[in-house]
Amino acid sequence: MMNQPLEIIPTSIKLSADGGVTIQWTDLHMATYPYAYLRRHCPCAMCRDNPPVVKTSPDPFPILGKNPNPIKTTGATPVGRYAIQFQWNDGHSEGIYSYAYLREICPCADCQKSNSTG
Repeated sequence: MMNQPLEIIPTSIKLSADGGVTIQWTDLHMATYPYAYLRRHCPCAMCRDNPPVVKTSPDPFPILGKNPNPIKTTGATPVGRYAIQFQWNDGHSEGIYSYAYLREICPCADCQKSNSTG
């Protein structure tokens, strides 16, 4: 019987008030995902076909009916034992971010370097 590699999943997920999600992984890697980065990388079909324009600073001239605030999450819900679904202050909440996808898009320098070379 072959030993299978351990599944790399989050051991903790923390949403911060100042703009990001920090995930501690079972392999001890820690990653911080800025809210704007996660929103731009929404995996839902609508966003993949038409990537969202994401605000990172307040709009000095808000248009009625538009959200003038920088993007942030208003909540998050676990999806089974494999993913998380964020609710965004722009009203979007369709994207289901699998743990494998989150690890794949990790924005840290080490992961970005290994993703570009591998």
